[in-house]
Amino acid sequence: MNLKDQFDKNEKRLAITRELMENARQRIKLSSELEKELNNLELQRRIRQLELKSKVLKQQEKELG
Repeated sequence: MNLKDQFDKNEKRLAITRELMENARQRIKLSSELEKELNNLELQRRIRQLELKSKVLKQQEKELG
């Protein structure tokens, strides 16, 4: 693998990692809000979306090797 390909792969990994970190921050924030409003279905839906997005990102990261 040449340096350009390696650089591109590392850039993708970095972008994925940043997005995973942001998703984790949002999940933590939403979880604390959800504790205050246990029946808030919109918050529950947003948390599930973030979890699914994180799962997809982790799979993409795994595929990068």
